[in-house]
Amino acid sequence: MQTNARPFHLTFPTFFGTAGIIYYEKPFSMIRILLPRSTKKSLVDMSNREYPRVRQASQTNSHPKANSISESVIAYFKGNPVHIPWKWMDMGNLTELQRSVLTEVACIPYGKTKTYKEIAEAINRPGASRFVGNTMAKNPFPVLIPCHRVIRSDGSVGRFGGGSAMKKKMIELEVKRNS
Repeated sequence: MQTNARPFHLTFPTFFGTAGIIYYEKPFSMIRILLPRSTKKSLVDMSNREYPRVRQASQTNSHPKANSISESVIAYFKGNPVHIPWKWMDMGNLTELQRSVLTEVACIPYGKTKTYKEIAEAINRPGASRFVGNTMAKNPFPVLIPCHRVIRSDGSVGRFGGGSAMKKKMIELEVKRNS
């Protein structure tokens, strides 16, 4: 993570609301995907609280890689799978175990779900369902790393940073597209 540089914030419209990307420019590294909010103002306000030194970017003056990621996220909310740009994702603030959870979640196919318990078992930590849930809550790259595809063992969607209703809509979007 670049501690002396000021990050940039790019916002963009999706079918689910205004989404965003927080990134460093030189060298390019993405530090966060911001899930859609109903208004751009609410997204920017939240971004400014979490990243007080963030600089606003626009589609015309933002980094080309940030534009590419925004196009992928926009396409996702239109029903298209995304490619995960691992090499651009800054995971320096995550533990090795958290990274293993995110890597496992990234393997869940588009339109499918797994439970927190199944993810815990897949990383050889069968009793760590709660840890998996906590890691999903801190996922810096929602949509790209599809934490919305992780559900409770009883089949309910569980919590989500964008709200349970958004999580359910995202799952339904993928299932419909996969049909």
